[in-house]
Amino acid sequence: MIGRESELRLVESFLRDAGPGTHALLLQGEAGIGKTTIWQAALDAAAGRGYRVVVTRPTQAEARLPFAGLNDLFGDLADARLPALPPPQQAALDVALMRASVEGEPIQPLALSLAVLELMRLASSTQPLAVAIDDAQWLDESSAGVLRFALRRLDAEPLVVIGTERTDAAATALPAVVADLPADRVARVPVRALGAEEIDRLLDDSLGLQLSPIMVRRVHRLSGGNPFHALEIGRALQARGIDQATGDLPLPESLGGLVRDRLASLPSDARDVTVHVSALSHPTAELIEAVVGRQRALAGLTEARDADVLASGDDPIRFTHPLLASEVYAALDEAERRDLHRRLAAVVTEPEELARHLALGATGSDPVVADALDAAATHALGRGAPDAAAELSELAAGLTPALDPGRARRMAAAGRSRLMAGDVGRARELLERALVEPAAKGGPARAELLFRLAGVRQLMDDFAAAEDLGREALGHATDDPALTVQVKLLLAGIAFITGRRWSSGAQHAFEAMELAERLEDPRMLAATIGPYATWRYATGHGYDTDLPRRAAELDPWTRGFRTLDLPEYDFANIESSQGETASANARMKRLLDRAERDGDYSSLPFLLCNVTSGDFLEGRSADARERIDRAARLAQTTDQETAQVHRLVCEVKLEARLGNAERALAAASQAFDLMAATKWRAGEWWMRIELALVELSRGDPAAALEHVAEALDPAGNNLERRRWAQPVALDALVALGRHDEAGAVLPGLEDHARSHGSPKLIAEALRARARLLAAAGDVEGADAAIGEAEAIHRRMEDPWELARTLLVAGDVHRRARRRAKARAVLREALETFTFLGARLWARQARQQLGRIGATREKGRLTPTQRGVADLVASGLTNRQVADQLFMSPHTVEAHLSAIYRALGIHSRAELGAALAADPTPRDSDGRSRDSAPS
Repeated sequence: MIGRESELRLVESFLRDAGPGTHALLLQGEAGIGKTTIWQAALDAAAGRGYRVVVTRPTQAEARLPFAGLNDLFGDLADARLPALPPPQQAALDVALMRASVEGEPIQPLALSLAVLELMRLASSTQPLAVAIDDAQWLDESSAGVLRFALRRLDAEPLVVIGTERTDAAATALPAVVADLPADRVARVPVRALGAEEIDRLLDDSLGLQLSPIMVRRVHRLSGGNPFHALEIGRALQARGIDQATGDLPLPESLGGLVRDRLASLPSDARDVTVHVSALSHPTAELIEAVVGRQRALAGLTEARDADVLASGDDPIRFTHPLLASEVYAALDEAERRDLHRRLAAVVTEPEELARHLALGATGSDPVVADALDAAATHALGRGAPDAAAELSELAAGLTPALDPGRARRMAAAGRSRLMAGDVGRARELLERALVEPAAKGGPARAELLFRLAGVRQLMDDFAAAEDLGREALGHATDDPALTVQVKLLLAGIAFITGRRWSSGAQHAFEAMELAERLEDPRMLAATIGPYATWRYATGHGYDTDLPRRAAELDPWTRGFRTLDLPEYDFANIESSQGETASANARMKRLLDRAERDGDYSSLPFLLCNVTSGDFLEGRSADARERIDRAARLAQTTDQETAQVHRLVCEVKLEARLGNAERALAAASQAFDLMAATKWRAGEWWMRIELALVELSRGDPAAALEHVAEALDPAGNNLERRRWAQPVALDALVALGRHDEAGAVLPGLEDHARSHGSPKLIAEALRARARLLAAAGDVEGADAAIGEAEAIHRRMEDPWELARTLLVAGDVHRRARRRAKARAVLREALETFTFLGARLWARQARQQLGRIGATREKGRLTPTQRGVADLVASGLTNRQVADQLFMSPHTVEAHLSAIYRALGIHSRAELGAALAADPTPRDSDGRSRDSAPS
């Protein structure tokens, strides 16, 4: 290697100093300057330092072929590491690398990106990894997008990217693949021109060409110190002869002309072969033989290799320098190029490449070629390459006559694919262009485009524009009931997310359900039944328990649905609001398992957070935190801001209930900021409720009321949603002594709770009434109300709500001077709060016990503990006890631990004797006299 000492020193310095995390070395310069030679030396140096080196050398012809670079880089890694990936990621990688055919639903780009990320993590966990890309400007967009996704998420792994990039003097932007890396992790090495003495040595070593000093200076000046240019000049001089006496250089005026002269001097077979090689993305001897014939192919390949135009070696066939390929192709006129691509279309089989050759061989509108491009776009989409699919659809639109409805349809398909690729701006642009096509002036075609564009604007957090587009779409969709259903569901979703036009959103959901039932389309009905159930419940019409049965019958038609779009997700949320916690948690866990199995990474962060409610109720707050942390990582990895909002809402709920007020408030502050940025406010009121509760648990009812004061405004928007915050607002009002205000709000809440039919809301309204009556001195009325609330909460299997009700019951019994009863319920509340880890609420229970002078009596059990102990002592297993008492085996186990501590025993064998000495008075039917009726 001549004259590259300074560049090689920089390479060695880079490799020596690269620490943990992704670092990049970019060799930049003009074509022919020698980047690839230094790049190869860098790879050898990396291998010498223990790196595993994976290589891709994309060409200009490969730039449009999806995942060409990915296959080069990770084909061998996948062979070794694929079994370690989750099944959805294995499937995504197999299809993208064309090791498996596209079957069923298209591969999700996110699953593929995560597969490559995990593959790189696994590979670099045992050996440093070097990802080598020569001519990064030609790396196909699909591969570049996946690599970019992975590289910006590899923070600790030992990994370097070593690339070359063709640039001009003004180039400042980084290649897309490393554009997201911190600036201090990217080293740029400009590859300089060689000096005259170095050019002299290069010509002598490479060509055996010895020139006089004056000739060397002229070659150096003409080549600009570019090694490739100098060698081409040297070859031309050898071919034409040199007059050393005069120093004349009999050369064309431009370097391009010089290269073209060299190529033109090739024998005809060699010229024919190089032309076909220049236009193929993956040229092989077999393909060249198929298009020019075996004899000519063999002769042409030999001649081109002997002339040092094509590199020696096996497939794929490559030029010795990319500039040669560019000049070969550029030398063809338009007619010759079209003819070339038509010939190649007859021999290639890969759908995307075949379609491109057909498109490049077409002359004007061509329905047959447009159809082929459609098929190729579908294939690319199935492989998880929506960017390639979008480009193919755009090509198809360009080959479709202006008045043909297919033109707008294909442009819209390109927009949808761009949206899947994450290019929201380009998706919007394509859909807006499609809207002005002649065939999209009205009717269902325009409605479809407006609907798609509304979805894009929704993703851009422009809900007002999305709503306007959706309403306009309805006006054009009158002749298409299936599309009308979709548009109405979109509008209902926007209303639910933003809280605006609440009654209108409900009406859209109800009308969508009516239309879907009339259509008798099971897939459409499956998509509609969940939102319908949610809106029915949210507007006070209660939970129609026949809907889950109907949805179960529609399950075969939900293939390909995102997990969050399944009806079961709606039912799980409704049952959670109902207080049917066991059923809701079981549904959420089934949905989480499905999302894990299917690789539904857009749904996983939401489901991980939702399952934490069940974790908390089973006393597993550590597990809940782990799920929330994983959800946060997934949301960040997948760039889902709305998932981050949901994660923060769930974090507020968990930390508030555990009594970690500062953590809850900090998470809430982040959530409110993100809600303002995204307009996604679906979980806002649930978070406000938890914030109010944490302030009540800290003894600050004024701060609690600030969080939920809007719930008391009868004229405010979305009263149905705000009703759920009214019980905690009433608690705050009573604690502040504002009894008249509480009394004015309570009847409306009670009416709503009864008409709604939610046991949870009914019990909360009863608890609020008990607080208000007790504060007003009506102990008898308070006792009746809290007794009903306690009975409901015991049936609900929700220890959190039951314990909060028992706190109120303790206060009521204390006021009525029923000290024994007060002690019993407060001890049960304390035991439950302690089990759940709700330390501030446990402190309140202790404080109330202190007011009545209660001390812990050894051997005294709470009613719940006594029920568990009696069943265990009778010989039942934990599972059998759990089934009888409607709790989880984990909860039974936790109660047993508390029972053993209270009784001073260590095993089941000691339980019978210890229970005989339990001082808790028992009725004739065996129940504790202090326990509430069931």
